[in-house]
Amino acid sequence: MNPETKNCQNCKKDFTIESEDFAFYEKIKVPPPTWCPECRFVRRLVVRNERSLYKRQCALCGKDKIMIYGPDYRGAVYCYQCWWGDTWDASTFGKEYDFSKSFFEQFKNLFASVPRMGIIQQGMNVNSEYTNRASDNKDSYLIFAASDNENCYYGTSYWDAKDCVDDYNIYKSERLYECIDCYDSSNLRYSQECHSCLDSSFLFNCRNCSNCFGCVNLRNAQYCIFNKQYSKEEYKKKLEDLAITPFTINGYKERVANLRKNNPLPCLMQHRGVDVSGNWLEECKNIKNSFSCKNAEDGKYLFGISGAKDVMDYTYWGASSGLMYEDINIGRQCASVSFSHESWDQLTNAQYCINCHSSSNVFGCVGLRKKQYCILNKQYTKEEYEELVPRIIQHMDTMPYVDAKGRKYTYGEFFPPELSPFAYNETIAQEYFPLTKEEAREKGYRWRDPDIKNYQITKTPDDLPDHIKDVEDSITEEVIGCSHGGTCNHQCTTAFKIIPQELQFYRQMNLPLPRLCPNCRHYERLKQRNPLKLWHRTCQCSGEKSEARSTKSETFQYTNTATHTHGDQPCPTEFETSYAPERQEIVYCEQCYNAEVA
Repeated sequence: MNPETKNCQNCKKDFTIESEDFAFYEKIKVPPPTWCPECRFVRRLVVRNERSLYKRQCALCGKDKIMIYGPDYRGAVYCYQCWWGDTWDASTFGKEYDFSKSFFEQFKNLFASVPRMGIIQQGMNVNSEYTNRASDNKDSYLIFAASDNENCYYGTSYWDAKDCVDDYNIYKSERLYECIDCYDSSNLRYSQECHSCLDSSFLFNCRNCSNCFGCVNLRNAQYCIFNKQYSKEEYKKKLEDLAITPFTINGYKERVANLRKNNPLPCLMQHRGVDVSGNWLEECKNIKNSFSCKNAEDGKYLFGISGAKDVMDYTYWGASSGLMYEDINIGRQCASVSFSHESWDQLTNAQYCINCHSSSNVFGCVGLRKKQYCILNKQYTKEEYEELVPRIIQHMDTMPYVDAKGRKYTYGEFFPPELSPFAYNETIAQEYFPLTKEEAREKGYRWRDPDIKNYQITKTPDDLPDHIKDVEDSITEEVIGCSHGGTCNHQCTTAFKIIPQELQFYRQMNLPLPRLCPNCRHYERLKQRNPLKLWHRTCQCSGEKSEARSTKSETFQYTNTATHTHGDQPCPTEFETSYAPERQEIVYCEQCYNAEVA
């Protein structure tokens, strides 16, 4: 089919369905979407609570546990051990399909009745109770979307890390602090987009560097400060004057930001990719408009996918999965799954399912394990199932569900946001597409006001010592006020405590105490990443120099150090990039960037 322009049912903006999109929809036998890619993405994100934790009682064993459902959630919530136990069976909640009611109305009632999994953890998590979407962690606290870590605190997307604090998306690293998208690194502070770096601070997009400070785009470098080379002795002497204190951190960040503006940046961060667009892509092939993916092939509109093929509108996980569409939180050898979430371990031929595992041929089910041929959790024979599912699909089109905003949900739509058990600001939708309370409610989302706290702040941020050497052990007994004081839109907790292991880390790394609560620190890291959006642009390499980028007070321009294939003429290469056209950075295509930096 030819490309087709449609008007999004949600945001009312036009979007294009490409020919290859239609081919995928035909392959998995689903109709084309009525929501645009971004609205579909947000609709999936509103079911993923990652960081909002509460203490509540397990509805089965009665013990107080850390869970992702607040005390105001009325459904039954089981702790990890009880949910996976054999004392209950979700099929006992099975319901006969009622053709006098819409599918989503019936599913909503089923979803409300089946007990929910209180925390998302897998494997052996030792002394790591305060973690979510976590597997095989040890002695860790408040880390999320994390696997195989030890002694890690306050971070998201930690993979095989040790002794790391306040980071986002780090792999195979140790002793990292306030780092973002860093890999195979050690003893690194305040750095971003770095690989294989050691004993350094305030780096951006550096590779195989050690003993560097405040540098951008360096490769295989040592003893550099703000991209200037020094001898080992000079470096050590100058480093003594570059103390990291609460008052110097922003100044160092500003100098690095200026270096970034005066040096070319790649249009996208990708490694060993073929025919890809998006950002943060590792060993991907034919992947379009996707972010934070690894080993993905033949996909579009992906986020957080590792190990998947033939997939579209797929958010989080993968692990040898294929033919996935409009799914989130699903992985480990899953196949032919659509409009589902929170399911794993060889779920196949499934549609509209939540919390179903090791099952096949299931439609509109919740909480099933090792089941086949079920609809609304009710067991059918193979023949009954195959006869009934097409009738339900037709019924979804003839009797659509209409939500409070008047949006229609026929077959082919993901779950209506009003079916999410979480408020908008409890989910990661708020992290990537932030809204105010008023904006969220106007768009039809629920909002959860912060709980009233009864603690007393015993130390303000201004009262904290500037240097870690002046911090006493008694700081772990203090309730410290967050500098934002709840005035931001970052789910600010208004106060926080320093745990003993954290204090030991700051002392070992010679770092000042934080002035913001963990949630606000997390949002400050997210602000440093590019958005999950793409703009069509042309390479800014003009031949011998880059295009000049000007502000009211400054002009930024880079002089090339190598001869490019386009010679002294402007580079004609066009690309998709997460750098918006109005930004000040100088953005090169991959070929021009590699000629200068790689």
